[in-house]
Amino acid sequence: MAAAIAAAVSLVGCGELWEGADVDLDVELLRVEDVVRAREVFPQGWFAGVGEHFRGVGLPDDAAVLAGLLPVRLSVVKPVEGGLLERAPPVLGRAGWGQVAWMELSWPAVPELDLGPEHARAGVQVCFGIDANHEPASGHTVYVHVHPYEDERAQHLARQIGHGVTGRGEQGW
Repeated sequence: MAAAIAAAVSLVGCGELWEGADVDLDVELLRVEDVVRAREVFPQGWFAGVGEHFRGVGLPDDAAVLAGLLPVRLSVVKPVEGGLLERAPPVLGRAGWGQVAWMELSWPAVPELDLGPEHARAGVQVCFGIDANHEPASGHTVYVHVHPYEDERAQHLARQIGHGVTGRGEQGW
């Protein structure tokens, strides 16, 4: 998990974050004890389960009530410098699935590949137990989001951090 998050952070570093950029955490929690732990870590996070929505501090304390809400989805949006990445691993490790995403960045021009800067379709996403479209998947995957038909940009970015692209291009966000 740490290596995947580190690779994603390195990819983000290849781009330019927008002013005030956020990082997003989304996880699905399947056990009451995991919901309780996630609320301790992210008391201001948004929790949603079986038709109910709560700010973390508003979640019921009663384990039976929490069990009736399972599975519970937690969404947290924090400024990039807000400490989310340091607090997320224990929650991700207990989740049925999870993702961390940076969607507010731009890719620089790559003149040697005849690619201009990209501001609209730029992002990095690291997924655990799901793919970029939230379909079940094993393990974890780091996705770099680029303009369609610019697979060479994704390959260039991966090389910048000492990695390669291991899969084919996919439609994502």
